[in-house]
Amino acid sequence: MSFSNKKKPIQFIKSTLKRLFPLHRSLTGNGNKETLEFISKEIKNFKIKQVKSNTAIYDWKVPDEWKIEEAYIKNKFNEKVIDYKKNNLHLVSYSIPFNGKLSKKELMPHLHTLKNHPKWIPYRTTYYKKTWGFCCEHSLLKSKKFKEPFEVSIKSSFKRNGKLLYGEAFKKGTTDKEIIISTYCCHPSLANDNLSGLVLAIMLFKFIQEKKTKFSYRLSVAPETIGTLAFIKNLKNKKNIVGGTILTTVAGPEKISIKNSFDETSWINRLSKLVIEEFSNGNFINYPFSPDGSDERQFSSPGLRINTPSFHKSKYYEYKQYHTSADNLDFISASSLLESYNLYIKWFLHIENFCYPTRKNKIGEYQLGKRNLYPNIGGSINQKAANGSKYKEPSVVSEKNLDAFRWIMHLANGQNSSIDISEKSKIELSVIDDSIDILFKNKLIYKSND
Repeated sequence: MSFSNKKKPIQFIKSTLKRLFPLHRSLTGNGNKETLEFISKEIKNFKIKQVKSNTAIYDWKVPDEWKIEEAYIKNKFNEKVIDYKKNNLHLVSYSIPFNGKLSKKELMPHLHTLKNHPKWIPYRTTYYKKTWGFCCEHSLLKSKKFKEPFEVSIKSSFKRNGKLLYGEAFKKGTTDKEIIISTYCCHPSLANDNLSGLVLAIMLFKFIQEKKTKFSYRLSVAPETIGTLAFIKNLKNKKNIVGGTILTTVAGPEKISIKNSFDETSWINRLSKLVIEEFSNGNFINYPFSPDGSDERQFSSPGLRINTPSFHKSKYYEYKQYHTSADNLDFISASSLLESYNLYIKWFLHIENFCYPTRKNKIGEYQLGKRNLYPNIGGSINQKAANGSKYKEPSVVSEKNLDAFRWIMHLANGQNSSIDISEKSKIELSVIDDSIDILFKNKLIYKSND
């Protein structure tokens, strides 16, 4: 892929993580605006859209636009013991304005800590309940600095006629069938969840935009739930969407994993399983579908039923740093994010190769030798006495291709997809795709998408 700033992938990842990490993203506000504006400079035709506050979106309503200037708690010595400007996780997102002096007893119901991880700051929100709160290290509560009375100040505001922002980009393919690539922009300074997904979205969609594609691709960058529902509501041709994925938690230290879609028998879920199996040589974590996590909940709801399997590196819920200040730039790595990027590139290429091959001549084997696709000196293939020696001709195909050719000729009746042929033959999907392409270029098969 090319980069507007001419940086190599690892350099781009590091610089983009550093640039976007400090921004205070929420459902609405300046952090979201700045993040989406950054993405619009990286992705061609990325459009920032808006929905007015208090707009009804299915069973939800867009909340007032929230802005925050400062928030802190001072102790009896007039020292700021909690300061939003030092770490934006300190403030419960969407806290209402507050100013006053409180005793420890009065303050404690508004404080959130992690007793088992006393040095970590938790991440908390109050999007749909009018209240306020702070998050801090549990160790602070036992320190000499935590002395009452406390001066509490939250300078926030709510704009009733404000707006919620989300971003969208579209890549037209040769067909109208669409693949959705979705990620979310509502988390503040949390690196794996989900700054990593935002950076991957930029890289992946830029790569896709540079290719001639069979499928059309649509990118959504929106606040979780309410933002994605706004994106869905404004889609004109929902029936064109045949599958997708959610980009989230893709840069942690654990080995790669897949969360299956709600229908594991769907073509896009089966393809995704074959891709990660091949990419990892079978060394991956397999998570079943559950209606939680990210916006797979929205896409898989009964009125849509869009399958969105997803790949991860330290999946949400599964790492202890999740939704805490320990999910920082030290927890993730550019190399892990690059691994996820390479996995998704493989996924994209296999999606583009997905087809139902049909033989032009349906009776008997094709004579592949005269097309330089099979050895003309017979007898050595699968001969145990040959002790694994390779046949010397033809050079254009491998022994794996020969096996794949046989299975394709056997199964290419227009009813078996490339995925079916890979699963039935137990031959890697990459080899099946390559072999189908060779037979297609030799005008021996048709390729259809249905």
